[in-house]
This record gives sequence, structure tokens and C-alpha cells, in this order.
Amino acid sequence: MSEQKPYNDEEKKKLLHSTLNKKIAASGIFIAVGLILSYLNPFGYFFIFGTKINPFAHFINAITGVLIGLIFSCITALGIAILRFSFAIGTIHAFHGGITGAFVVGIVSHFLRKKFPKYVELAAFTEPLGTIFLGGTIGHLIAPIGSIFAIESLYTYWGLFALSCIPGSIMGFIILMVLKQAKITWEDFF
Repeated sequence: MSEQKPYNDEEKKKLLHSTLNKKIAASGIFIAVGLILSYLNPFGYFFIFGTKINPFAHFINAITGVLIGLIFSCITALGIAILRFSFAIGTIHAFHGGITGAFVVGIVSHFLRKKFPKYVELAAFTEPLGTIFLGGTIGHLIAPIGSIFAIESLYTYWGLFALSCIPGSIMGFIILMVLKQAKITWEDFF
């Protein structure tokens, strides 16, 4: 068995500044924060028609979509959904509601990074587009309220998802601006 030689300062620096490591660590932290905000905050959510209105899940999506990008934002949303569903503090709607919002924020922030890097934080406001229209439609298809052909069911899901994601995306944008003032931006992860 051979001993591993110690890293020199140059190698240590490369390891510490690896963007992949930063994204993985940030994703893990945001999964933990999302779970804690879902579980320990009884005033941050309420149930209606089998959905759990929880703005903090969308708050995390808005932040991660901008800071750590599309893939890790979706992984974070999936991790939070799996844990919330496993611990019975979330519903099946946590999967499609969270992942679709994270997906849209990740896509929009990617394009803003390329064309308008100064305005990347504004991608947080696109989280409701994914959650309401994509996630709400999927919610209607898998668990319709009444008939699957009733348009009222679709509108109900859109409204319920809007109650959750609009405040969450606004809070996420505010936190992104606070982080920007503290010199923590998406550039630290890319």
C-alpha cells in the first residue's frame, strides 16, 4: 500500500477553488436549508386541495437557479422534494412544482449570463413561469380536482402554485441582491 504524498500549495488551491466542488457543496447546503425551512417553519406553509403552499421551496429554487446553475438547481429541487415527501412534510406536488421552477430559472439565468451578465439575478422572477404553468399543469394531470377535462381544475392548480411561488421568487431575488452586496455572486460558482 503506497502512501499518498501531501499536496503542495498550488494543488491545494486548485482543489479548494474547484467550481464543481463548490456547486456540490452549495447544493447540499441548500437541500438542508430547504428541508429545515419546510419542517421547522409551521407558519410558512398551509395545505389546500392536497397541495402544500410553501414559498420557501421556491425561494431556494430562485437562489440556486441563479447561483449554481441549471443542473445543480434541479438536483437541489429534487433532493428537497425527495426528503420532504419521505418525511411526510411535503406532497407529491413538491416534485413537479419544485423541479420545473428550478429548471426555468436555470435556463433563463444561463442565457442572461451569456448576453446580459449584469442582470442574471432577475432570472429569479421567472421561477413562477415554470412552477405555475409547467408544474401546475402536471399537477392537474396527475391529480385532477374533479374531472381531468375540467378547465377549472387546471386554473385551481395554477392559482395554488402561484400562491406559493410568487412570494418565494420575490424573497429569493431579495436574498440574491443581499448576497451581491456581500460580493457573493454566480461568478463564484462558474
